[in-house]
Amino acid sequence: MHPTAIPMKCVLLIVLAGMMLTHSSHAQQDEKAARQKFNQAVDYIEQDNREGAIAALDKSIQLYPSFPGAYLERGKLYFREDSTRLAKADIRKAIKLGESSGEALFYMGFFYYEKEKPDSAVEYFTRSIQTGYKNPEVYYFRGLSQYSQSDYSNAVMNFTMAIDRRYDFAYAYNDRGSARLSQGDYQGAIQDFEKAISYNGKMAAFYNNLGYARAQNAAYKEAEKAYTKAVNLSPDYYKAYVNRGILRTSTEDYEKAVTDLKKAIKIAPGKAEAYNNLALSYMEQKKFDKAIKQFDQALDKDRTLTQVYLNRGMAWENKGEMEKACRDWRMAQELGNERATKYLKDCEQ
Repeated sequence: MHPTAIPMKCVLLIVLAGMMLTHSSHAQQDEKAARQKFNQAVDYIEQDNREGAIAALDKSIQLYPSFPGAYLERGKLYFREDSTRLAKADIRKAIKLGESSGEALFYMGFFYYEKEKPDSAVEYFTRSIQTGYKNPEVYYFRGLSQYSQSDYSNAVMNFTMAIDRRYDFAYAYNDRGSARLSQGDYQGAIQDFEKAISYNGKMAAFYNNLGYARAQNAAYKEAEKAYTKAVNLSPDYYKAYVNRGILRTSTEDYEKAVTDLKKAIKIAPGKAEAYNNLALSYMEQKKFDKAIKQFDQALDKDRTLTQVYLNRGMAWENKGEMEKACRDWRMAQELGNERATKYLKDCEQ
């Protein structure tokens, strides 16, 4: 009796099914091995062995290319090493593979924040928050993004939410103070800068901001103390010398004002701001020739500064040289300064 022959079609189906089972088994083994490598990477991260962690994650991704968590963790490591391009590529890949965690969305928001694309940054930070991600930084950076858009009310709200989640978040207090300052809330700004300093008294920028807020609130002596603390903490802090010089000019302490502004110029000789303010200090002292020389220096650094043309024009006017004054005011007008029109009326006579 002859055995019953199995049709060729059936043989092919059996072989193919066996191959599929084998492939599925290998895929499961690879995924298991990938997760083991991922866990190894986590151990390395806890040991602060970033090189070992990246190597383990490389292997994990090689074994299981659709593993979103591995891309996310490697992206975070690249981010800590300032390898922004690699970090962004990995985190974007993680999101594409279905990684929808608030952490991944936060990092994407941060990349857009660093690229000065606040609209996209706010979008990703908001999506991150909507997942339930409550890290204080997500609110803080959403606030910074909104601040850069001059959306001060929402910035204040987000800095406040960051502080609610971390009571000693000094930078959030400082930046909320800056937003309140922009809103004209000088007392609120002062309170925030003082709070920031109470949690981190080593930041010269906090004292500089406090000095500026106090000056705007007409507390000049207290403002000067804050600026002095800033330069004591950071002896080459250009902005604090400029601000203290402006303050001292306004209080007619001209000798010290000139010293401060010359110090700022020495620190940053390529910046026009200090030259312009030194010139204005000379203007207040009716030293117009000295003022004009400093306005010249400012314009050598930046020919587009319309206010400096206006200022130098006023110096020429005080010297009785109206032709030169009018030339400067016309230049300011050509560069788009609307205030120049008022000055040019004197040139039509």
